[in-house]
Amino acid sequence: MDERTKWLTLAGQAMSGELRIEPGVGEAIRKAAKQYAEDLEILVGEAQRLGYLSGWGGLDSAKLLRVKFEQKAVGGGDDPTDNAVSRLQEHIAIAWLQHDTFAAAIGKLEMVDEERAAAIRAAAQGI
Repeated sequence: MDERTKWLTLAGQAMSGELRIEPGVGEAIRKAAKQYAEDLEILVGEAQRLGYLSGWGGLDSAKLLRVKFEQKAVGGGDDPTDNAVSRLQEHIAIAWLQHDTFAAAIGKLEMVDEERAAAIRAAAQGI
């Protein structure tokens, strides 16, 4: 079971009332997950800047290395998800899912952005 599926399962349990957590603890974790997601968004911007590297010189081997590093930063290689930006975006999605799960677990689902709450409910029903 991957991380997204685990958190979707927990989100479904929180929304059904099966998963409850002490409000103070849940609120602290919810705030930490939000901060983590926001911090990762900053890293996405930094990783995107690595998509255009310079200063590698004119040797063919240097050009190949430059392209490889650019692809590892933003994609474009054989696997379009094997790059820093994609991995960071996966972590951001899970951090927001954690945020929303803990909001539901402490009974503050109304604090969750309605669009994300609807997406969680729809995904949790499929599990």
